Amino acid sequence: MSPRRATPVRDPISPPPADVPAAPEGWRERLAQRVAGRVLLVTGAAGGIGAALARHLASLGARVAALDREPCLDLPVELCQEADITDADAVAVAVMRVARTLGAIDGVVNNAAVTDLRHHRVWDLPLATWDDVFRVNARGSLAVTQAALRTMRPQRRGNIVFVTSSLGQPRGGIEGDAVYSASKAAVEMLSWVLARECREEGINVNTVYPSVKVDTGFFAHLPEAERAALAPPTLLDEPTAFLLGLPPRTLTGASVSQQAWDDDPTYAPALAAVAEARRPAAPWEAER
Repeated sequence: MSPRRATPVRDPISPPPADVPAAPEGWRERLAQRVAGRVLLVTGAAGGIGAALARHLASLGARVAALDREPCLDLPVELCQEADITDADAVAVAVMRVARTLGAIDGVVNNAAVTDLRHHRVWDLPLATWDDVFRVNARGSLAVTQAALRTMRPQRRGNIVFVTSSLGQPRGGIEGDAVYSASKAAVEMLSWVLARECREEGINVNTVYPSVKVDTGFFAHLPEAERAALAPPTLLDEPTAFLLGLPPRTLTGASVSQQAWDDDPTYAPALAAVAEARRPAAPWEAER
């Protein structure tokens, strides 16, 4: 182990201590103000959660760039690009085009992902399937993040959000989803380390994850009646917008649970309270 001591990041999921003020009044209503005008890159935006996020962020006034290996059709965004995130060179070109076309990148949502649709047990899991899933979910997210950081670090501000899964949380994996669970756990740890490395850069790094099955391409094989019972792909809209609107050096290193956000009335205000306690003196609305 390294002899260096890492700078601790307060656990954002725990209730805020007594010295943390209450969440700023009207913080939920001001989400649109804090996202409006920001240049935001969303990967995996051709469908599912990514398309829902792109639409929601655009509706809040953000300048959204969509990235996917499939065409991003009918999205109300300012820039759509086709690129495979496993191709680091193509990703670098795409990210640079976003910066040149829309301006400095303020936030990134690493949403693109694949899974093992045959749900192999570990003893039958082809190594090629393992490699394919990790190549997209972990390596692809890294490639996008590295390219974005080249434009974000000189600004000393910004927000990076990784969409993970409850299956990637400690002891969250289930039978038949070893590779997907492991890949999302890897992204969780990547986010945790990057949050520490970017703390003094002014860049917040967080994850957000659904805790239920979502109506995305992962479940396209199900009968229509079964798909109708799945959660809508819009379920991450609000927590993701919250994370993308954070001022520099506020809330970082968090894994935000969609289920807690929706079901626990104290959860989201506690996150907002921690961010409020750490924010600079200037009002949030004045910052980018």
